[in-house]
Amino acid sequence: MSDEGVEENAPSSTNSNRDEVLRKKNFNRATGLDISSFMLSDNKPEETAQSEVIIQPQKEVEEDVAVGEMTEIFSRSDASSNQPGAIQRDGTVADPGELDSVTDIAVHGEKQLSKGMMVAMIVIWTMIGTLIGTNPDIPPLLSLFGLVSMAVFGLFCGENWIPKSHMRLLGVTWVIISMKLLYGLAIDAWHWGWLDASPIGSSQTLGIALLTLVGFNIIIAQRHDEDAIAAQATIVLMVVGSATGAIYGEVGIAAMIGLGTIMFHALAILRNSGNLASLGIAVSYLWIGVHAISSGWNLFGLEILSFDDDLLLFLLMAGVTGTNAAMAAHFVKADNWFSDGLNALGLGKPGLWAVSVSLGMFGALLAIAAHRLETGYAIAQLVLLITAFTASYLVVRGVEWSQIVPYVILPAPLLLGMLSLLVTSAFSVDLPWGLQPYTLYAIFTSLLTSVVLLKNQTMVSDHVLWLGGIAIIILLTLLIPANDSGTGARTLLISQGFVWGGLAFLALNRDSPSIAGVAVLAPWAWVLIFATDAENRLVSSDFLPISIDQWDLSLWIGFLVIQQVSVNIKQGGVGINLAARLLGLSEIGARMRDSGLLKLWNISFILSVFTIWAVARPDGLPAIGLLCSFGALIISHSFMVYIGKHEGKPRTLMTIWGIFAIILSYSFGFGGVFAIFLIIASLLLLLHGDSLRKKNTHMAEIEAAEALPGQLLSLMMGLLAGLFIVIALKPLNQQELAGVEMLPDSVTNLLILVYVSYAGLVLYLQRAAKVEKMLPPALAAIFLIMMMGLAGKAEEVAIVDVLTLVAFMGSGAYLAFQGEVRSGLRALARKEDRLAEIQRKQQLLQEFLQTSEQVSSDSSDGGNSPVKSNLRLIDTQMLELLEKQRKRSKRSGSIGKYDLEIGDIHHRPTIVMTFLAVTILASTWFSFTTADGFLALGFSVAVSILFITLSRLRANQIGLRLPDLMGIELPVAISMGGLVLVHIAGRVSQSVVTLGDTYHLLLLFSGLVVLAGVGLMGRNDLGIRIPNALEGVIYLFAFDRILALLVGGEVPIPLQVDPFATSQSISWTVPILILEVLILAAVILFDWVEAQRISRQLPDHRGAAGRGAWVMMTSLLSFGPAGILAIVFTIRRGVNWTQPAAALAAWLVAPLMVFATLFWLPGLLSMSNPIELSEIVVSFGIISIIFSAWTVVNRQGLWLASGLWASHLLLLPAAIAMSNLLFVIIAAFLLSATAWISGILTLRKGWRIVGAADLLLGILFGGIFFISGAGIGAILIVLFGSAALLGIITYLTQTYEGFLSDD
Repeated sequence: MSDEGVEENAPSSTNSNRDEVLRKKNFNRATGLDISSFMLSDNKPEETAQSEVIIQPQKEVEEDVAVGEMTEIFSRSDASSNQPGAIQRDGTVADPGELDSVTDIAVHGEKQLSKGMMVAMIVIWTMIGTLIGTNPDIPPLLSLFGLVSMAVFGLFCGENWIPKSHMRLLGVTWVIISMKLLYGLAIDAWHWGWLDASPIGSSQTLGIALLTLVGFNIIIAQRHDEDAIAAQATIVLMVVGSATGAIYGEVGIAAMIGLGTIMFHALAILRNSGNLASLGIAVSYLWIGVHAISSGWNLFGLEILSFDDDLLLFLLMAGVTGTNAAMAAHFVKADNWFSDGLNALGLGKPGLWAVSVSLGMFGALLAIAAHRLETGYAIAQLVLLITAFTASYLVVRGVEWSQIVPYVILPAPLLLGMLSLLVTSAFSVDLPWGLQPYTLYAIFTSLLTSVVLLKNQTMVSDHVLWLGGIAIIILLTLLIPANDSGTGARTLLISQGFVWGGLAFLALNRDSPSIAGVAVLAPWAWVLIFATDAENRLVSSDFLPISIDQWDLSLWIGFLVIQQVSVNIKQGGVGINLAARLLGLSEIGARMRDSGLLKLWNISFILSVFTIWAVARPDGLPAIGLLCSFGALIISHSFMVYIGKHEGKPRTLMTIWGIFAIILSYSFGFGGVFAIFLIIASLLLLLHGDSLRKKNTHMAEIEAAEALPGQLLSLMMGLLAGLFIVIALKPLNQQELAGVEMLPDSVTNLLILVYVSYAGLVLYLQRAAKVEKMLPPALAAIFLIMMMGLAGKAEEVAIVDVLTLVAFMGSGAYLAFQGEVRSGLRALARKEDRLAEIQRKQQLLQEFLQTSEQVSSDSSDGGNSPVKSNLRLIDTQMLELLEKQRKRSKRSGSIGKYDLEIGDIHHRPTIVMTFLAVTILASTWFSFTTADGFLALGFSVAVSILFITLSRLRANQIGLRLPDLMGIELPVAISMGGLVLVHIAGRVSQSVVTLGDTYHLLLLFSGLVVLAGVGLMGRNDLGIRIPNALEGVIYLFAFDRILALLVGGEVPIPLQVDPFATSQSISWTVPILILEVLILAAVILFDWVEAQRISRQLPDHRGAAGRGAWVMMTSLLSFGPAGILAIVFTIRRGVNWTQPAAALAAWLVAPLMVFATLFWLPGLLSMSNPIELSEIVVSFGIISIIFSAWTVVNRQGLWLASGLWASHLLLLPAAIAMSNLLFVIIAAFLLSATAWISGILTLRKGWRIVGAADLLLGILFGGIFFISGAGIGAILIVLFGSAALLGIITYLTQTYEGFLSDD
């Protein structure tokens, strides 16, 4: 709105002064694009105006204290940009906010790693204690001494380290380890029979000892004020409670679980600890659920008894549930480990109530699942949970207790008492309609809960609604028997329909992204889990036997498609925001957000397609149901794109749909029907693109909307070709779905597919002259026609052959005319347009400079000092061309005067390259079918030289050069690659090839050298082109050797070539020696060019990657001398150019060259060669470790990484090759110590992480070493070694924590 408009609309009120100020600020505020930050000027910067901030009113959102700060799983695209730390679409960050997960790991990852090491110490120390205490080879007294010593050592460390803030975590870890050892010692004493003489019994004495240790554990926790130590005591108490079942039965178990729960919460209240409260809720339910569902399980010697008394289990659930609900409400705002852990993962920070109830429900569902066939009992348990936590939730949300007590608190004891009397038959009453006592309890309790919930329904948040909906679906799945494919399954689907429909209604009514996402995605996820093949489904059919009739499933999928589109019309722009700190608030997340891939339109479509494919099987989905649901999905989404309601990625979705359509066609057929759906969807998308162009929409917007016709047509024809390929393959394992007799047979299906393809070709040819790129859709059309012919041949349908020929001739002639006209003029047009544009800009610049000088002179004539303008002109096109020239200069020289302006414009000799390709293919066929491979190679070289010359002449005529591939002109590169193809074909031909004849390799190498030399003729940039040519020859020759070896082409095996091993010196030794000399010459020439560049102070033109690839390929071809010389040269140039990576690559191949030399040299000198390759590699690895230590001592940090990488890449594989696990473990620990200590001393976080990975690898192999039956002595040595390494590293990490946190 203009300023005048603001003045006209300004009200005459007391705010007029304020409006006047705002108008002045609007007038003074800068408009347009400010590029001052890109300017370079020597002038002093002018004083900038004070930045202003206009505070916008923010919508207050009431926080759900019970749920906490939950990251929205689904959010609108504009909502995420308003969150703290969000990256805006222009790349800026309005509010830095908190650290995202990647940055958080980078900043605080050291502490997380230290915690992981401490956990590993607990595990390893426990394993040591277990071995000492349980191994029969160790005397009990010695085990007693060892365990007590280890425990005392840990308690001593904890006593000294816990008071120190930076060592507290380490001290707590050692205390927990020590208590575990003491608990284990008590059990070992019972196992050794030391408690058999107790007057009260050995088991009872063991229980008293464990309870005594629990008390001691609690005392230590209070002394050090640490929740983790207290949690250990209470968890042990729960385990003791399970063990009491062997003595006192299920009553003892219930009593101990109740006592453990009370102790948990008592400690939580005493210590005011949310950690213990949340852990108590989760563990108590888990323990109940495990005992409820157990069928005589035995875990580590502990027998898990089940509850046979249903009433006892129900009363225990009631007592624990009431206690847990009260504790969740009491500690709702307290911090806890679970919330902090989810927050660290980027999932927000849920409240203690939400996380505790969620974790506790897992155990509660186990108890419900144990009685799922007893519907009344299971519903009563469900209602009990819902009632307790509904009351708890409402209290947390601010509802007064007085409104809840009459409906929940007071009736609860009465209803439980009534239930107990009825179940125990203490009070006998005949209930009407055959109701059971538990059913009656569920009815009364649910009525009271419904009343209190309806009276306070406005207090329920969106999170609770969709979480509750998911919970209800889970419970319905558990409670409703659906294993009969009849009434039960239909009841389950109908009941789910009400829930999902209700959520969809709430999503639209409340405009809630979270509810919308759940309502659209969750039903498909349920089908994917429970409606797939019983043998392959995610949830075992033995646990939940759900069987749905195929026709019912078809109707259900149709309902879900309708619901999906209905919700997406309004909420389709919602995007997944899972782990926002990792995805939404990072660079990767910003790109994902801008791409729109995570929008509900896209995710729901992808999930639907995958689900339909997963459930499609005989007796799972009928043919009509499959085709209707699959077709309705793509057509409905395409229609939404056509009418402008779709906010997804239509081309991407059609790609996914087409791939799955091809897969389904391979499994069941129906390719013609799938093609009909595809052509309809493509037509709708093309019409949408046409409408955008008619509205003069910018090309960039059309491309962002995935509506470019060329890409859509290429995709459509490619998918149609895929359907033809399926028919041509004639799959033998196609399955028949129900109702297939109502669909076309195979021949009719092929004809339908042909006619549909004709329609697709017509759509393409109508737009062929207007597509953005001519080649991709043309290739797609040719490929489609070829596959059409193959399918016709496979089905032996003559009419298809005729239609294929007609399509090829008609479309081929049309496309050839269009393509040649466009490609012939494009290069010249681009060149002339570029030069004209640059000339126009130079003219404008000259006029601007003249105008500026005139203004300056006028100011001087007026008596004023000349005004110096700070304006700088920037030509972004020239900057882009300059960057292209910089990159191009590394591989090719200048073309002369206009290299900057038109150096990136090339002449593409399409016709010449086509004939060249045909020649190569013909030579390849000739080489394969005859024994004249040498003749084919020579013919290919001669013809290639002819075509290369022709292409050069044409390029020189129009003043452009040929395009390059890795610095080699494209026709030359194609010819050299074709030469390799011809040679490979000759080596696998029907003629007899022998390993002793190596003339073919010499001929191939010579041909490559000749072609590379032709490419260098007439060039004035040989200093750049020579390395390119050398690399082309060596790389292609190495590729040929590898490929020929893989296909059995009888070529010398790399690193195992003995040039003097055969008496056929003419056919074996002479070519091998000549090749070695040629490769040696290439190495010397390459290094000579390097030396010339250094002496002339020219910039580096290869980089470490180029030099590394060169030395690797050269060493692969050499049998020793050339490879060793290349290694020496590469290490020298790596030092000259300060490129550790180049020296690293050379050092890695050095052991291979030593091995290759020792393969033939001892035989030539009549010496023995007992040295193995692994021993050579180990020697180089040890030298690398010494070199790494040298770099740390001498502060040569630049070369540290190369030394550490070399030690890892050499030592570990060599240790594995020695086939001794002990060597592997020693190598892993040695590498871990080297990397980790180097990382600590040099403040390199990456190497500390690598050291941790090495340690984990060593521990993994140590576990394998243990399982393989190693001796107790070796195992203890490995465990003590890992524990010592962990202790040293942990100590160093805690000691240098201040320095490492700044790393």
